Amino acid sequence: MQQRHGRRILIVGGGIAGLTLGYWLKQYGEQPTIIEQAPQRRDEGYGIDFSGSGWDVAQRMGILAELAKRQIQVESMIIKNSHGQTVVQRPLAPLREALPHPMLHLMRPELEAVLAAALPADVPVRYATTLLDLQQHAEYVEVRFNDGSRQQFDLVIGADGIHSQTRQLVFGPESQFAQPLGYTFATFKIPQLADYGANATMLIEPQRQATIYPDRQGGFLLMLAYRSQQTRLPAPDQRKAMLQAAYRGAGWIIPQLIDSINHESAFYCDVISQIRMPRWSQGRVALVADAAHCLTLISGQGAATAMGGAYVLADALAKTADHQAAFHAYEQRMRPFVERKQAGACHVALTFVPRTWLGVQLTRLVMRAAFSPSLARTIGKRIGFDSVLAMA
Repeated sequence: MQQRHGRRILIVGGGIAGLTLGYWLKQYGEQPTIIEQAPQRRDEGYGIDFSGSGWDVAQRMGILAELAKRQIQVESMIIKNSHGQTVVQRPLAPLREALPHPMLHLMRPELEAVLAAALPADVPVRYATTLLDLQQHAEYVEVRFNDGSRQQFDLVIGADGIHSQTRQLVFGPESQFAQPLGYTFATFKIPQLADYGANATMLIEPQRQATIYPDRQGGFLLMLAYRSQQTRLPAPDQRKAMLQAAYRGAGWIIPQLIDSINHESAFYCDVISQIRMPRWSQGRVALVADAAHCLTLISGQGAATAMGGAYVLADALAKTADHQAAFHAYEQRMRPFVERKQAGACHVALTFVPRTWLGVQLTRLVMRAAFSPSLARTIGKRIGFDSVLAMA
């Protein structure tokens, strides 16, 4: 049974997990405050397949219809060779229809926009605000913000992503918990140098791949993923050169698209790493989503699991005044689900980008078969995006 405790809860991070958590905490009678380091809601991000836990939470929030209006229209999967010739083209409809769960193709910023609109107006969201210090006491947590102000909260929840400052302050350096999967990725808007159409168009070469896909505003984005042993990125002003080096000699138009990056580009880049922690809470502080257990984009379920985790945490807190019991219940319910998804992502990472030209050829063969009507039903059933909300 949910109870209304009226606790002052600071949510660090105004992304998908933080907004979802703020919504549900307010529904359950808590007093959440959200802080976000960005000066405003961000518009950079990549496309996601939205299903599973996220779908179930969105349905309970009543926002599925609005999300459906914002779906990206992607009709086919196309693979180009290094000369720009189409070597594979398969419609996505057979695979989409074969999935045992409904799915929407969305841009992450669109999902965040809908979640922000659903947030009750009396939930404060403070942009350009970061956490500098956090001190736990028996009855409260005192925090210091980047503007020098201090404030007391009953609980603090870190929803501040893979590079969580909350985790750094309470649990220690990121290096203790980050496990790179051997890839670096980047995504950014691109000029239209060819007729991309309403498709996901890929170039796959040994050690690297690139995918062009449409956004909802008539533009296009490029996602790059390449094998690397990086554990951290160079300075922001050196990242374009890093990508140029990684894709030197690449085929089709990919080098020209990388060259188009400028200071106005909505550019996002990172090392693909999982976060694995022995526990997700300490005292009056808990972590949620990527801050606690980043699945990586390879899992295809990071955003959906972030929403599921936020819902489960809010539900656990609503059921008891004992925050430590709530944190324990939340982790007990989420951890088996998360660890299964992380293990699956590690398995996929082995072949996510082929190492050799033979691997490229095999990938093309698999893609031809996977999107054919005869095999789509079998593969769709195996892919299924299950939901943590369906677990007891």
